[in-house]
Amino acid sequence: MRKIIVILLMLFPLFVFSEIIIQKDIDLNNDSENEKVILNGNYVSSVYVDNLKLSIIGKESTTINFDFGVYEPDISFYDFDGDGNLDIFFKGYSGGSGNYIYYYIYSYEKGELLSSKQSLIDLQAEFMDNFKALIKYKNYYTYIDLSDRKKQYIKMKAYNEYGQFTGDYKSLFLGGIAELKPVDFEHDGIYELKGTISLSGLFHADRIGYIYFIYSIREKQIKWLEISKVIYVK
Repeated sequence: MRKIIVILLMLFPLFVFSEIIIQKDIDLNNDSENEKVILNGNYVSSVYVDNLKLSIIGKESTTINFDFGVYEPDISFYDFDGDGNLDIFFKGYSGGSGNYIYYYIYSYEKGELLSSKQSLIDLQAEFMDNFKALIKYKNYYTYIDLSDRKKQYIKMKAYNEYGQFTGDYKSLFLGGIAELKPVDFEHDGIYELKGTISLSGLFHADRIGYIYFIYSIREKQIKWLEISKVIYVK
């Protein structure tokens, strides 16, 4: 019992005392007065931050507690919803083999505009006969030729020698969003998000290609979608 108490006392400061990770003074609502934007957290290691909390302090103040930790936390400011005010764009990386992005976009006057809990793009990807993969988004679709992996896929019993899919799971692996950055896609001063999603075949390391998209927060829809294929090398 005494040993447990000692361990809890050692961990107690980690949960109580957070550090200022990022602090910015910026006018978020065009009233010529700066608000203070502060990201607090606990450094679990020299590169990983947990117990993240975003605070906006001004005439009206608010605090958002994040239920995740990240590598490389970053905050930047862009007008995403077209109201002429700067919005807060927070992002960080999960780390690990997937290394996808956590993101959160907040308007000082309107509240949350977007978060990682929301799905930006609903894709379907599955194997087809004749060593092909079908990629579908809403009513749009395309095929990817996988014949360069023919020997490997037959050896792994995903296909037979006649090109018929014989694997247990038809779905391909769609990764999380691996990159997300603001771009002024229509050159109108209003920013969209350009993202990247990995596309894999029988397992995560069987990388087939990448899906690139541009998402409009103002219009709440995908504006542009492209799929590229990785040339398979043994």
